[in-house]
Amino acid sequence: MYKIVIATFFSFISVGSFAQNDDKSDSNLRSEVTFKVSEKKKRYTYFPANAPVTMADGTTKSIAEVKIGEHVRTCKDGKSTVTQVKQIDVYNQPASTLTALYLRPADAKNDRESQHAPALLLEATPHHLVQTKRGKKRMDKLSKRDILYHYEPATGLVSTWKVGAVQANARKVSKAYNLATVDGTYLVDNVMVANN
Repeated sequence: MYKIVIATFFSFISVGSFAQNDDKSDSNLRSEVTFKVSEKKKRYTYFPANAPVTMADGTTKSIAEVKIGEHVRTCKDGKSTVTQVKQIDVYNQPASTLTALYLRPADAKNDRESQHAPALLLEATPHHLVQTKRGKKRMDKLSKRDILYHYEPATGLVSTWKVGAVQANARKVSKAYNLATVDGTYLVDNVMVANN
């Protein structure tokens, strides 16, 4: 009888320690998964509140004033077209600094002519996509070889502009915005950008 009690006691201890090990491995697994999720950072994409969005009628409005349901300009197949705003994202005290992109006309015959043409400034987060001749590309991955699309309000035509310079960490803003449109693109300062 004494041997049966001892054997039963040891089997309870073994089962208990096995269960504890299982609990520990489960808790380790849970904490590891939680750690991996918390370690992953979301890459937000946005523009400063004063970024000029080209409306359907060719006028501009700061991105902070654009409303859901309004129609804005974009480009498709080298031509100007209209799309509708379906979502607006607002960011208070955003963490990312803005990247500044300076553009010059691509059709300038030489560098001297290009230097005298007025430069366009586009500011957005480093991960924001813009539409280039070779497809969508992140702001921080652009180089002087990249060509972007620009809507000319005076003529209604779409022209090409090349990257003159890219400045990382240009500035930080206290409030920022991003639009989502039906076509997936819209114009900021008449330059074609993607929703992301």
